[in-house]
Formats: sequence, structure tokens, C-alpha cells
Amino acid sequence: MADSDEPYVDRQYGHTWSFTPKPGAAVYGRTEAFVPSPIDHLANGRFLRVPFRRIPVIDVRSVEALAGFATQIVSADPSIRLMWRGQSREHYVSRSDDELLRLFGSIAVREPSLVPSAARSQLEFSEVFPAWAAILDVYLTERAEALSSIAASGVIAQELADFRASYNYRLWAFATAQHYGLPSVGLDVTTDLWTALLFALHDFHVDRAAGATSVVRVDAAAEPVLYAMGGFQNDLFDDAEIAPAWLHCARPMAQTAHFFGTGWGAATNKAAERIFVAFRLVNHAQWRLPRSVDELFPSSAADAFLAYLLDARERFADIAREARLDRVYFVSAPSPRDTTGRDAEPPATARRPNAG
Repeated sequence: MADSDEPYVDRQYGHTWSFTPKPGAAVYGRTEAFVPSPIDHLANGRFLRVPFRRIPVIDVRSVEALAGFATQIVSADPSIRLMWRGQSREHYVSRSDDELLRLFGSIAVREPSLVPSAARSQLEFSEVFPAWAAILDVYLTERAEALSSIAASGVIAQELADFRASYNYRLWAFATAQHYGLPSVGLDVTTDLWTALLFALHDFHVDRAAGATSVVRVDAAAEPVLYAMGGFQNDLFDDAEIAPAWLHCARPMAQTAHFFGTGWGAATNKAAERIFVAFRLVNHAQWRLPRSVDELFPSSAADAFLAYLLDARERFADIAREARLDRVYFVSAPSPRDTTGRDAEPPATARRPNAG
């Protein structure tokens, strides 16, 4: 089974061996050899692969069918939460044939790639974090001062001091960076099926010079995917649980978003191991959706933190560049087709809104 005595590391998931497996060893198991799950027959022989498991790929042909399937998903372990992630297209891990044979025993496998933005851009978030923390510190101070004028100042001051000294501050900083578009070591996932569906059925086009983002419904030829995922307690970070209520940001609340912190070190694709079903959305161009994209992205007038970030680009220009605030994005233009499927007017030219 060993090709050599050299240690072998799979940096997608962090799994290691004290030897190098031979091509054909299939140390993650062969796709056809797994015992079928209760829903594998719905995949019609189509599976994605992750270590030691296969993921059924199931076609859904309507919003109603998707909702019906979702209501039947129940975890036998209450500590594992059902999470959703929608993508307008699927991305796969790129490996050599030799590596595929060592790990899966076949070159015909497809591995979903859920690599965080910092890893994709080969950016060490630790390099950005000091500048990002400086931006956050000003926001925390100004937010506390504003609230102290209408609330018990001593209570707010003590909450702020306790929060800054806690480990949760760093988690909140990571999560908030991800929610607003900065490169991070995690992913956005949601407990809300319809939020994930909106992300699956829309393309987001960001004007990097300003951050203004237009949204368009994907066309009929697109192949969007919706992942049902199992969220482990220590993987998920929710604003409502890690920060004081007066620091809960409008965007993650609107999206019921959670920061999925699984992209660390030599396991950049660890989140893919949490997928247990991949839904392919068939005839999606005909679907009428129960929510609109506008609901997911409150404007700067309704999102104090977004307004602050846009203003900080000019107030603290040098630090803002180090913190990559140019990546902060906001939705400023409606889609040519609204999210219910009805025809709508073409969007106006995207403009940067007032930061206030």
C-alpha cells in the first residue's frame, strides 16, 4: 500500500499519512464501495467525493420540491445544525491523476471546492488583521460613544471593555470581514434556505474601484448548486452569540449568516467535508422566488457598519488600503429580472451611496 516511506499530506483537508500511498490505494475509499445511504438512490449514480464519503447529487425541479425535501432533513445529533450554501456554479478541486488515484482510486471523481477567499488569493489574513483591527477599534469606540448618549454609559463602556478583552472579539472580527467582502479564512453559510437559493440563482458583479455591486439572475444555461451542510458547533460563529447586541450588523442579520471557520492552515477545503447533499436546480429560470436580493443587503442608510466602512476608506485612507477595504461591497442596483421571475426595468448605473 506504501509507495515510499515519505510522509504524505493532503492540504485540501489536512489529512496526513506517515507514508506515501501507492497510486490506486484509494485511501479515502472508492466511490462504488460505500454502503448506500437512504437517499443515494435519488442521485441516479451521480456523486461528489470527499474523504471517506460520497455526496449524492439530486435534481430538484421546483421551489416547492426543494422546500419539501428541506423539511424532511433532520439531524439525529442536535449539536449538528443544518446550514445552506448556494452557488451560481460549482467549483471543483484540481488534482493530478496520480493524486486522485492515491486518494480515491479513480480519476473520474469530482471534489467540491469550498476554499475561503484568503486561501484562494494566497493571502495570510494575519497580515491584514492589524489594520482591520484598527478600523474596527474606531468603529467600536464611536459606536459606544453614540449609544452612551441614549443609554447607560457605564453599562456600554463595561460591555465594550469586556468584549475587547475576549476571544470572541477576534471571532467577530473574522466573521464581520467575511460578511462584508474582505478576504477571510472562512465562508458565509446560512440557516435560511431562501437566502442560499438567492445566492445560487444570482451572479454578483462587483465594481472593485468603488464596491458597487449589481445583481443579475443567472440565465437558463447556468448550472447552480445548493449545498446542504452539517454545521458543527465549533465551526460556526454567529454574531448573536459572539458580540453584544449593539454590535450586531445589519447584513448578517438580514442573511441569517454564519461564519463557517474551516479554512485554516493545511486544510483549506475542510468545509467541503460538511456537505451531505448537493442539489442541482433544474429549470430554475422558471422559478418564482419567495424573497428578493434587496432584502439581503441593507443599504448604508440602514446598515451603520457598512456606512462606517465606506466612510473609513476616505477618513483613514492609508490604513484602509492595508485592511483591503477596497473589497467591501454593497448592492446598489436591482437585477434586470427581479427575484420573483417577473420582468423588471434594467438597472441604473451603479453609484456609490452616501456613507451615512
